[in-house]
Amino acid sequence: MTSGEFQREYEAVKNRLYTFLLRVTGDGAEAQELLQEAVFRAYRKRNSFRRESSFKTWIYRIALNIRANSLRRHMVERTYPGHENKTMLAPSPQTPEEVFARKERNHALAAALGALKEKYSIPLLLKHLEGYSYAEISEMLGIEESDARKRVYRARHQLQSLLGEVLN
Repeated sequence: MTSGEFQREYEAVKNRLYTFLLRVTGDGAEAQELLQEAVFRAYRKRNSFRRESSFKTWIYRIALNIRANSLRRHMVERTYPGHENKTMLAPSPQTPEEVFARKERNHALAAALGALKEKYSIPLLLKHLEGYSYAEISEMLGIEESDARKRVYRARHQLQSLLGEVLN
């Protein structure tokens, strides 16, 4: 892969990748750091990119591996208070009551996502917020496609349970 090809491919995915990393980490600085490290590593290894998967899948996998390695090294319990993101919000409501209700729902969703193990939250975010197929998710995470389906299914049910407790 030439430098020009890499640049074109990266430009096409950089905003979505940053937004995804922001959702995963809940911290803009950490997401930016992960993005930079992923781009640096991908660029260094661009000649080993075999095109067996899409560039997007490949660079997401690199970013997720960096994140996993960092967590393993630090073994820090994380919470994700920053999951409220404009891309997760619906169009602006008209009344103050609707604004308040929407903020409450978004806060509850952020708290529920933060309560999930990353094993479940990452596949769920990849599937429902990023729109990836189960095959792409399995490739990014290095798991079987059936495991990707199971993790998304379990995450949905855990979220329903958590949100049912909060919203009822």
